[in-house]
Amino acid sequence: MRDAAPPPVLALALARELALLGAEAAVREREASTFDAAAGFAHAPERFRELGARMRACLLQQDPMVARLRGRLGLSEEGTWLVVLAAAVEAHPECAAAMSILAEDERVHLVTPAAFARLLVSAQGVPFERALSEAIAGGPAERMGLLERIEVAVQKPLAQVPVRLSPAEARRHLLGDVPDVEPTQLAVTREPPSRMLGLPRALVEGARAILDEEGVLCLRAGTARTSRQLGLDLASVAGETAFLVGTGADEPPDAAEVMRLRGGLPVVDLHAACQSRPFPEPWIRMVSRHLPAVVLLVPHNAYTGGWPTVDLPELDLDSRRRVFEAEFGEGPVASALALRFRSSLDEVRAASRAAATKQRLSGGASSGVEAEGVAAELLAQGARKMGRLVTHLSSRAVFDDLVVPPHLRDTLVDIVGFYRAAPRVRAEMGLSGTSPLGRGLSCLFSGSPGTGKTFAAQCLASALGLNLYRIDLSQVVSKYIGETEKALSRVFEEAEAGHGILLFDEADALFGKRSEVKDAHDRYANVEVAYLLQRMESFEGISILTTNLRSNMDTAFLRRLRFVLEFPMPDASMRTSLWQRSLPPAVRWAPGLDLRPFVERFTLAGGSIYNIGVSAAHLAAAEPDGLVRIEHLVRATYRELEKVGLGRSREDFGPLAVHLPGQEQELNGKLRVWARGRA
Repeated sequence: MRDAAPPPVLALALARELALLGAEAAVREREASTFDAAAGFAHAPERFRELGARMRACLLQQDPMVARLRGRLGLSEEGTWLVVLAAAVEAHPECAAAMSILAEDERVHLVTPAAFARLLVSAQGVPFERALSEAIAGGPAERMGLLERIEVAVQKPLAQVPVRLSPAEARRHLLGDVPDVEPTQLAVTREPPSRMLGLPRALVEGARAILDEEGVLCLRAGTARTSRQLGLDLASVAGETAFLVGTGADEPPDAAEVMRLRGGLPVVDLHAACQSRPFPEPWIRMVSRHLPAVVLLVPHNAYTGGWPTVDLPELDLDSRRRVFEAEFGEGPVASALALRFRSSLDEVRAASRAAATKQRLSGGASSGVEAEGVAAELLAQGARKMGRLVTHLSSRAVFDDLVVPPHLRDTLVDIVGFYRAAPRVRAEMGLSGTSPLGRGLSCLFSGSPGTGKTFAAQCLASALGLNLYRIDLSQVVSKYIGETEKALSRVFEEAEAGHGILLFDEADALFGKRSEVKDAHDRYANVEVAYLLQRMESFEGISILTTNLRSNMDTAFLRRLRFVLEFPMPDASMRTSLWQRSLPPAVRWAPGLDLRPFVERFTLAGGSIYNIGVSAAHLAAAEPDGLVRIEHLVRATYRELEKVGLGRSREDFGPLAVHLPGQEQELNGKLRVWARGRA
């Protein structure tokens, strides 16, 4: 309960007086044989003119309702009085009765466009058509959600269809209920002001000065993360809440919904909208007329025309450290997370809240969250953003589990060191952007199937504490011209937000040798290859291409990749290790089980050996003692050879052939035939 009623509003009182005077005039005119609605009321013209003068004077005073409708929402004079008159109908029952008289329908107790237009003609001399256009279906006040139209059972002209205040507006005017954000259907995230700025203060304060002067500021960057951080800083430097309006749609959000955001700084992400269509200047002009300030996030290649624009690089190490310090304070936690992640403050806050919730559910203390908990949530946050274009490969693989030649292991360790040292090289050694290979860390893993290419990528992701995303080429490659580039752009941008390694498995399907241009499809296929190479270089992360045939790859790729690794088929010593690692522990082996015949006879890759081990374990588990026997390995090997298309005759198995499926029955049959012949 409120202690006192809200103070009286002058505009409401004037609207009540206007409705009652109009009803009085309508009753008098019923006695006349004819009347002209466009000319207003003939009754009491002096009283109407005097009331109209007071209404015009009210617009110049500090009436709270008028200040909001005219100043903050930018409604015209006619639109303002339409909303005020609808509010008066809700506040004063006599006004509702008066509107019934004006509508000449005892069932209608609301404002009709025709009655409203006639009242304004009489009181203020506004042309009838102009007032009517403000009130009929689709007027500004209705588009902004201030009014709603009531459909009547009997079909009537638009001028006779009544309107009323929306429930939210009724609460606002009648109860003084003024929320900091008006009800909206937008996906809006509210971020309170931060005690620290992520980007340099001089940049933020300069951008804020431009925003205050122009009312609109475009932030142009490669990804929305950097520009979103500046949007948060622009709100924080003024002590405002930032309203992050996120949209992945190919068009801007509904302008009326954005125009209703109040009590903070709207920051609207237009990255997706600007990729598929021209820069939305009409939309911006409409929104800027109704908002004191708005920040727009646009991609790096967006042409913003004459609108004030700030071009931003990616978040550097110092900015990332300040972002984490804003949430966790100065110290080793913020420094360690900044080295590992490129995140804006809203992402860090969301991860911190999620980590705190998980900690409470597990019975932990609620006083603070640990760095690893926040790191885990940042990784999970990134994985959820990737959508159906990728598959998140979850693995705890480590380099000790990887069976490859020593020089390959050393190169993989070098890749880890290269990635970790990259921020320091760019920040302290003055080599930022000078390399002809760009800033990306792109690798090619080639070799026969099953030699450990994908497993090596999993080991890299585990060593660096990153997600591993395998690209689903069926979702990325499109037969429609230009759609492949759009999908690839989304993959790279979301990978940077998700702190992950991109894995293009069997990459020669997409990145093979460029074809001779014979038609438009060949030309655009080559454009896709060129675009991928360019995007891989600008991608500030690790991208890995795997292929079974290195010769199928375009040489332009090979020259510009940072690391090229060839995974050979394992030799005998490596196969021995692989067989041992693929089987259950030795205590689960049958006595006398010897792996040497399998190592020597079958030149298999690690993936095939692993499949054999899993299959043999299942065969053993189906028996009472659960021990892996030689016959289990033979049967599993036979099936794997059949699957990969290798020889599986008795000669290939040699002495092991006695354990082949059906061989024991065949041998017994031959013995019986031999015995009958002897008899």
